[in-house]
Amino acid sequence: MTTADQYSVTEDEIRFDRTAEERLYQRLFDFWHPVAYSSKLGDDKPLAATLLDEAIVLVRLAGKVRAFRDLCVHRGTALSLGWVENDSLRCAYHGWKYGPDGMCTEIPSRFGTRIPKRARLTRYAAAEAAGLIWVCMSGNPRYPLPEFPYRDDPGVRIIEVPSYNWNCSMPRRIENYVDFAHFAWVHDGVLGDRNQPEVPDHGIARVGHELRFEHPHMAEPPDSGKNKNLDSDGGPVEVQIDYRLFMPNTILLDQWIPALDQRYLLFFSVRPTSRKTSRCFTFMGRDYSMDDDTDQEMLDFNALVIGQDLPIVQSQRPEELPMDLSAEVQIKGSDRVAVEYRRWLKQIADGTDAA
Repeated sequence: MTTADQYSVTEDEIRFDRTAEERLYQRLFDFWHPVAYSSKLGDDKPLAATLLDEAIVLVRLAGKVRAFRDLCVHRGTALSLGWVENDSLRCAYHGWKYGPDGMCTEIPSRFGTRIPKRARLTRYAAAEAAGLIWVCMSGNPRYPLPEFPYRDDPGVRIIEVPSYNWNCSMPRRIENYVDFAHFAWVHDGVLGDRNQPEVPDHGIARVGHELRFEHPHMAEPPDSGKNKNLDSDGGPVEVQIDYRLFMPNTILLDQWIPALDQRYLLFFSVRPTSRKTSRCFTFMGRDYSMDDDTDQEMLDFNALVIGQDLPIVQSQRPEELPMDLSAEVQIKGSDRVAVEYRRWLKQIADGTDAA
């Protein structure tokens, strides 16, 4: 391999900075993160989650999703053990009740009449979009919520994939999802072919708060779980894929099958549970084979792919994605998306990013 095959990096990118990953983690408090599927939060019970090492509680009050620190200010009890009562959240320990704004409205042991001003919960910004509940810890999100334009399209069947945890950082998981070169090796016979490992030339651009890029040509096995119900001729399924990476944690994969004029979709988002652990959320979509049996085949196919990636990604060291581009060898062409993603993350860490 010649030097010309490798990406050149700037002096700033070569300079090793042990604190860059820590700075990035702190900057993530200023972004929207997925914390739960909307379908998992009912109207009568709160839901616990962990985001950026903080225990939070989700609850529907006064018709909206609210997010608070999962801690009653009285004795530190998890409020996720409580329940919803008259548009308020009731603590299970001593019955303290909190309104939609997080203010305590009732202390039963004192007849609910004397409420200290400090009796209020730490509240976080929360929103619902694309079938997910999102939380921004700082309350001042730097970028808008990701878009899922096919979510409510009656011609597209959307299925919800059970969420799962991985022992890797959020950026490691995202980078794995958009790594073209691993298809032929990790997913041989499923998404790629080891006899055709080269990654085609592809474009990439920043558009607003997104990285947009494409895989212009890929041949998938016709008998894989996602393709066997296609009305194909039995040969390789030729596809084109457009990606929208909503920085820093969400991907919309839009796969087009030109010969059949059909579409397959993945909407994938990752919650940074901690610096080295993640929780993943996925919606799968298609405009063909709109039946329950195909739903299960799609879920089985997704589980197969996840199972192949899991031991590979969890073995990567360091667990956090290096912000120093010289820490790992970067190859021109095949690593283009990873390099641009890391460069943007480094700018976020340094506070110099501009969408």
